[in-house]
Amino acid sequence: MHSGTQNIYDDPGFFAEYSTLQRSQQGLAGAPEWPSLRQMILSSSSNTLPQSRVLDLGCGYGWFVRWARENGASYVKGVDISEKMISKAKSFDTDATDAPTAEVCYERQDLETIILDEDAHRESYDLVYSSLTFHYIDDLGLLLRQIHSSLKKGNGSANGKLVFSVEHPIYSAPVRPAADWIDVKVGEEESKLWPLNSYSEEGLRVTSWLGTDGVRKYHRTTETYVSLLLENGFVLTGLKDWAPSKEDIAAHPEWSVERHRPFFLLLAAEAR
Repeated sequence: MHSGTQNIYDDPGFFAEYSTLQRSQQGLAGAPEWPSLRQMILSSSSNTLPQSRVLDLGCGYGWFVRWARENGASYVKGVDISEKMISKAKSFDTDATDAPTAEVCYERQDLETIILDEDAHRESYDLVYSSLTFHYIDDLGLLLRQIHSSLKKGNGSANGKLVFSVEHPIYSAPVRPAADWIDVKVGEEESKLWPLNSYSEEGLRVTSWLGTDGVRKYHRTTETYVSLLLENGFVLTGLKDWAPSKEDIAAHPEWSVERHRPFFLLLAAEAR
């Protein structure tokens, strides 16, 4: 399969390590940013996705696909470059015995080359969702144009919506592989500093993650993420620098260091 995107998730060692993460084992409940994303997805008048057509780009284990199906969507499609991810997602559906009747399908595709502006996809989706995937994409503008063409256009609530998360640009900026916290002491108080550098130098970052070297990601500033949305026909409807709340830290004290810098950037936009 020709691909412009690194397919690190089909490496057996990497996939095994990824499977140990909290979000891999617990799904959306193990993703601390999920409540904020859920709020962006659902309208103030509805806690479900009634009869919606939904596309999940970078679907992984299919946790969001199943959530959308269970919350009223009529059709949900999950796309991922990783054969192992698609197989894992399908295995959950095989195990399900009381699945809702919504149509669900999975497809292996590279998001660098996916085609969503052909007649079969044009203005066919109410919601496109992506979790921690777009920072692997080199030409994000091209992908956003494809997404925009696939979303329904109308008036008000009829406009299709894009909701996605990425590693926060403050987290992705450092050029040194596997940048980590620096211990400092200010007076008598011990604290942590994040080694922020090269924030305005956008582009490829090659890092180490889950015991694997050479993981390729792309750093963009917050301004660039917003500008790319606006340039490709979207209207920004939500933006959040995600960091754990006091309630989160009370439940998970190990997250306290994340209060020093945002870990995720969450964005929501409507297609116009």
